[in-house]
Amino acid sequence: MTSLPFLVRLIAATILAQQNKALISEVAFLRTEIGFLREQIPKEQTLRFTDAWRKKLARAAAGVGWKRLAEIASVAKASTIRGWHRLMIAGKLGVKRTGPGRPPIEAEVEQTVIRLAQENPTWGQMRIRGEMLKLGIALAARTIAAILDRHGLKPAPERGTDSTWKSFLAEHLDTVVATDFFTVDVWSWLGKRSYDVLFAIHHGTRRIHIAGITEHANADFMTQTARNDTMIDVGWLTQVGAKYLIHDRDTKFCGRWKEVLASGGVETVAIPPRSPNLNAIAERWVRTVKRECIRRCWFIGRGSLERALADYCRHYNERRPHQGKQNRPLTDSAQALPPAQISIADFRASQIRCDATCGGVVRHYYRAA
Repeated sequence: MTSLPFLVRLIAATILAQQNKALISEVAFLRTEIGFLREQIPKEQTLRFTDAWRKKLARAAAGVGWKRLAEIASVAKASTIRGWHRLMIAGKLGVKRTGPGRPPIEAEVEQTVIRLAQENPTWGQMRIRGEMLKLGIALAARTIAAILDRHGLKPAPERGTDSTWKSFLAEHLDTVVATDFFTVDVWSWLGKRSYDVLFAIHHGTRRIHIAGITEHANADFMTQTARNDTMIDVGWLTQVGAKYLIHDRDTKFCGRWKEVLASGGVETVAIPPRSPNLNAIAERWVRTVKRECIRRCWFIGRGSLERALADYCRHYNERRPHQGKQNRPLTDSAQALPPAQISIADFRASQIRCDATCGGVVRHYYRAA
């Protein structure tokens, strides 16, 4: 009888040891499995938990103990899970706030703040606040800073240095002119000759100008073209109000040429090497004039080239529809546009006239008066 309690204790101890061994093995397997699953999640990815899973983790962690939890927790920090547990005990976990608080900013007001910041990179919070007061909307400077931060906009000093080439062209559209060369082969009694054609195109109006045609685009030629185009009242660059002249890094654009332009109030802007996309408007015009005129004509002597380019430039500036200008001609002359839109019933094919230039390869259609 006295040995019975000992045997019971021995049997119970043996059973508990077996169960404890099984639990230890099970925990070791689960830890290995969790480690494998954690490796499948990218390091930069953050796990997202629903309120239901936050409650489950908080209940399970309470039985482990917070000190031990800090050593074994892997899906979230022990302090985070402990915070979930406190909210769960207080009945606040998963409860959305419905009480009074700061009202959200109206979407249109926020968009106005973003617009002012984007269109004026040098404006800070106080400057934008002043403009909003003028518009009848009172916002705190800290609220404006929070709006800019939500949309990823930097403060005024840093935002002012983020000017891009696209924004530069957009801001100076009416004062930017682009220039470049293209080559044309001309036949003469002495054989084939190659002429360099220097042209300029105004970004705002898309008007084209042939600055000069020469076999030798040396410094003297370039300097003379710069003088001609910057003459007071009669120079083409002066007439269009050019302040910036975009060009590539061709050696033809020499120092003397730049000095003459600078004395005429035109600043030259050289694009980076091997980046024709930064002078896309000029490059596109070269493609247009070659496709519509140059490659469809034979030029006998320099005079024929000059006449063809003059006729094509006149057609380009006055009659040709431009996709960049709502598919309309640059000059709304009586011959270029009808006086009003007409109905299909009133349209008569017999009223359509054709005017051909450049030896007949460039055509312009219009309605007879």
